[in-house]
Amino acid sequence: MKRALSFSLIPFALILAIGPVGCSDDDDNKDPITPPVIDEFELATSLGDTYFTTYKTPSGLGVNTTADAVYANLIDGDTTNDPYIIDWRSATHYAAGHIEGAVNGSLADFENVLNAIPAGATVVNVCYTGQSASHATAYMNMLGIDAQNLKFGMCGWTSDQAVNLNKWGGAISDDYASWLETVTNTPTQVYDFPMLDTGKTTALEIMREAAIDNLGTKGFKAMSVADLYAEIVSNGNADDYFVVNYFTDTPYDAGHIPGAYQFAPGGSLEAGEMLKYLPTDKTIVVYCYTGQTSSQVVAYLNALGYDAVSLLYGVNAICHSNSTICTTAYHDATNDYPVVQ
Repeated sequence: MKRALSFSLIPFALILAIGPVGCSDDDDNKDPITPPVIDEFELATSLGDTYFTTYKTPSGLGVNTTADAVYANLIDGDTTNDPYIIDWRSATHYAAGHIEGAVNGSLADFENVLNAIPAGATVVNVCYTGQSASHATAYMNMLGIDAQNLKFGMCGWTSDQAVNLNKWGGAISDDYASWLETVTNTPTQVYDFPMLDTGKTTALEIMREAAIDNLGTKGFKAMSVADLYAEIVSNGNADDYFVVNYFTDTPYDAGHIPGAYQFAPGGSLEAGEMLKYLPTDKTIVVYCYTGQTSSQVVAYLNALGYDAVSLLYGVNAICHSNSTICTTAYHDATNDYPVVQ
C-alpha cells in the first residue's frame, strides 16, 4: 500500500510545480475583442451612390422599358429572353386583365416576391401608372437584380379603361401651372444623416432588410399635387415640407414648385454631394416629370431613414401642356396589347 501511495503522489507534485497549464499573466491582460463598428448608413449609400448616378440595371439596361419592347420580346419566338413580369396591382385588378405570364405581387410581401425571382432573370415591374412599381424597381436594382419599370404601367400597355382604370387620363392637368416660380433656391442647412439599425453587416443585407421593412410597413409613399398645394398654400404648412425638384437645369429654370430645390439627376443624391441637405425633421416631397423616377428616389430615401413621399404624376399633374417644363408628357397607349384573365 505504501508503494502504491508514493507512486500516485509523484504526478500530483509535478502538476503543483508546473502550475496550471495554458494560463499566464499575458492572457489576463489582453484586451477583450471589440467587434468592428458597422456604419449601416454608409454601407447603404454605397449602393445608392452607384445606382442613382448611373441609373442603369446591374447589367447596364435602361431602368424604364416600354410596352413595345416588352411585347416584342414576348412574341419573338425565343422564350429564353422573356422577362419575369411582376404585376404589383391589386389581386382584383390583376384578375380583370394582365400581361400573359405575369405573376401578381404585393409590395407588402416584398420578401417572398424577391425569393421567387428566378436566378439571372430580368424583371419587368408593372403597376397602374409606373409609379408604385418604381419602388420595387429601385430596390431590386440596388440588390443586384436586373429590374425595369414598365413605363406608364398598364396605361402604357392598353387603352382599355376596364384594365388601366384611366389612371393617367384622369390625372394629367394644367390646373397648377400658375403656382410655379422661377426663383432659384439653394439649400444651405446641413443635417446629420439618419441612423440605420437593421442589425445587418453588409450593404446588400442592409438594403434588403430596409426595403422589406419599408414596403411592409409603409408601402407606396406618395401624395397628390392637390394635397401638397393645400398644405403649402391653403394651410400655411410650407415649413413642414422640403420639396426636391429632380430635374435637369432647363426645366427647373422654366418653372418649379415654390421653394423647391433642384437635385439634378446623375450624382446629386450621393452621400458626399447633396444628401447632407435633406432634413430629418420634415417630410421630403420629391417630384419629377411623371412620378416614376421620383418614386425610385423616394424608395431609396425611405430605406435610409428619411420621411419621403413621391408627388403623384409629377409635373404632368401640374402643367402637362408646358413642354419646356413637362419634357416627358403622358400620352395614351398607341398600341393595344393583349391581356389575359
